[in-house]
Amino acid sequence: MEKDLFIKPKDLIVKLSTQDNLKILDATFYLPNSDLIAKDEYDKKHIPNAVFFDINKIADPNNSLPHMIPSKELFSEQMRDLGLNDRDEIIIYDNSPFLSSARAWFLFRYFGYDNIFILQGGLNNWIKFNGKVTDQTTSLPKGDFAAKTEKKELVVTLDQMITASKDEKSIILDARSYKRFTGEAKEPRPGLASGHIPSSKSLPSSDFVNSQGFLKSLDEINLIFSNQEISIKDDIIATCGSGVSACVISLALFCMGKVDVPIYDGSWTEWATSEQKIAKSI
Repeated sequence: MEKDLFIKPKDLIVKLSTQDNLKILDATFYLPNSDLIAKDEYDKKHIPNAVFFDINKIADPNNSLPHMIPSKELFSEQMRDLGLNDRDEIIIYDNSPFLSSARAWFLFRYFGYDNIFILQGGLNNWIKFNGKVTDQTTSLPKGDFAAKTEKKELVVTLDQMITASKDEKSIILDARSYKRFTGEAKEPRPGLASGHIPSSKSLPSSDFVNSQGFLKSLDEINLIFSNQEISIKDDIIATCGSGVSACVISLALFCMGKVDVPIYDGSWTEWATSEQKIAKSI
C-alpha cells in the first residue's frame, strides 16, 4: 500500500493542531442484542469535533434489510450534512468490540474516496494516550462532498452469492462468531433463523483484532489465512450478519495487498429470509 491505513493517537493529536481540513467520524456500531445504542455512547463521550457516522442511517431507505449501501447521490448528501468536503482528510474511529470503523472505511472506498485513515485502537486507545473527550455534540457547516463513483464490483448481490455458493473456486468467509455460524447461538435479530451459507467458512472478525482493539500485524493476519488454507490469490467474498463485520475481513485483506475483496451486503440477514428464491435456484 502507498500509505499506512491506520493512524496513531499521537499523530492525530499533531494533525489536529496543524491541519484545517481534518474531519473526524465516530463510526461506533453495536449488534441489536448488545443493550448498547451507538448514538447514546457517542453522546456520552467522543473525540472533540467528531461527528457521528450512523451506520444504521447511512443506508438505502428503500431497502428493508439493515444498513444496505445507499446510492451515490444519497451518500453524498448525507456526508455533506455531516459537514464533509471533497478536500477533507477523514479520520474514522469507533468504540466497538469488532472494529466497526471498517464499515465506514469500506463505504468511502466504495464511493471512490481514499483520503481516509482509521484511528488505531479506537476511542479506548485515544483515551489511553491522554486524548481529550467531550460530551458536546459537534455540528459542522454543510459541506460540498460528492462521491466520485460506485465500485459495484465490491458488493455481491443475492443472485451472485447463490452462484458463488455452488462454485468450488469461490471462498466465502463468514465474519460472525463461530457459534452463530454453526447455529449454536441465536442471531441478534429477533426471528432470524440460525445457520450459514452453504460452502462458506467461519472466520470471525474478532480473530483479526487483538486485545487492545488493534488490527493484528500483517504476519499474524497472514497466519490466520494460512491456517485456513486460504490464499490471497483466491476469489474471496466476505459475509457476516448484515454487512458490517464482513468489512473487517475485506480490510484485513486490503492491508495484505488484496484490495478487491467484495462483501455480500445483505449477508446472513438476506440469505436467511430468502429461502424461496434460493430454493428455486437449486
